Amino acid sequence: MSYRIGVKTDVGRRREVNEDSFLVHEPLFVVADGMGGHVAGDIASSTAVDTIKEQSPSASAEDPNTLAALVLAANSRIWEKAEGDSTLRGMGTTCTLLLLDSSKAHFAHVGDSRAYLLRGGTLTQITEDHTLVGRMVKEGRLSADDAERHPQRSIVTRALGVDSEVEVDLIDMDVAEGDRILICSDGLSSMIDFDTIASILNQEPDPQVAAERLVDAANEAGGEDNITVVIVDIGAGDAQGAAESMESRRSSTVESPEGIDGSPAAPSSSELTYAGAVAAPPEPERREERPIITRDETHDEPPARKWPRKLVVALVIVVLLGAAAFFGVRYLLGNSWYVGVNEDGFVTVYEGIPEEVAGLSLNDEIEVSDLRATQLPDFLAENVADGIKKDSLEDAQSHVAILEEQVEADERQRDRSRQPDRNNTNNRD
Repeated sequence: MSYRIGVKTDVGRRREVNEDSFLVHEPLFVVADGMGGHVAGDIASSTAVDTIKEQSPSASAEDPNTLAALVLAANSRIWEKAEGDSTLRGMGTTCTLLLLDSSKAHFAHVGDSRAYLLRGGTLTQITEDHTLVGRMVKEGRLSADDAERHPQRSIVTRALGVDSEVEVDLIDMDVAEGDRILICSDGLSSMIDFDTIASILNQEPDPQVAAERLVDAANEAGGEDNITVVIVDIGAGDAQGAAESMESRRSSTVESPEGIDGSPAAPSSSELTYAGAVAAPPEPERREERPIITRDETHDEPPARKWPRKLVVALVIVVLLGAAAFFGVRYLLGNSWYVGVNEDGFVTVYEGIPEEVAGLSLNDEIEVSDLRATQLPDFLAENVADGIKKDSLEDAQSHVAILEEQVEADERQRDRSRQPDRNNTNNRD
């Protein structure tokens, strides 16, 4: 099978670190979007990519379970790293994997990164988002359009590394010449809508230029997250030449990506790896500090009489600074909200911020839910314990409601999984 490839990754406009990783190891392609903070997210996604690359010889298109095995191996590796290092606890990553074989495309998927298929000008989302709003759409409680704008659309319900076990979606589909497959992190899909993605993919025949245009569009829309795009055009000419073209365009974006062992790798045209490159923030402009100079116009005045005037000026400055700080803190506390856990272990909405200053608490309890933090999955419980900041009281209340819905859905799922056991017991009686 011949194909052309386009790849682009970007830190975005709001983040200092790129926690996305990708792998182009023909005919295997992977996008992973890390989570858990600057270092941890990068480690999680790069660990997933490295593990899949190491074990890729075991993948077989004839046995989709071998693809699941690659993803599960990555999950185990990330979980073991987090268990061995307390600073990495709670880290995780999405993973969307594509294996091409003859006239088939095989996907293994966990999380909210996405795979799309463009065929005959029509774009279709292949993978399912493992998010709270994704579950609500699937259950008919939320429309797809509302999900795209929902304030909690980024809460992931399934990811690699947050538990010792994870469920992997496996998808097989036929592909034909002229098909275009897009794999991307949610830094793309959360910033530009479905129609815009379809329009760019339809307008631009060159996969590399299309990838660059998609990333540019996401940045123009705000670039609130890292953005990674991998495009594969099926039956579109010589794969070798296309990959070389893509590598030459990509060289200005990702320089000397690291290999599995941490040493600089020199990717061939058919094997490109990017794992969590760090984009260092620009150094702030350094300005010379100028002292405040008070000029005395009465030079004949005895020196002893100058000190009271300086003391008054200093006291006025202190009072003004203190007043500014006081009103600034009051404004901050009155216009900040977060979801946390109270002393009794219940998920609670707070006004203020979760931090303390000089041992003083800067928050007030607003609303205590009936949900205990221990009822949440470990990674969500840790996030809530740290305090999840929200833009408004309504956002905080909505976040608690969604957490409650997830717990209820998980309990219903456990009840359904136990039902066959009860039936079997009744049959034996």
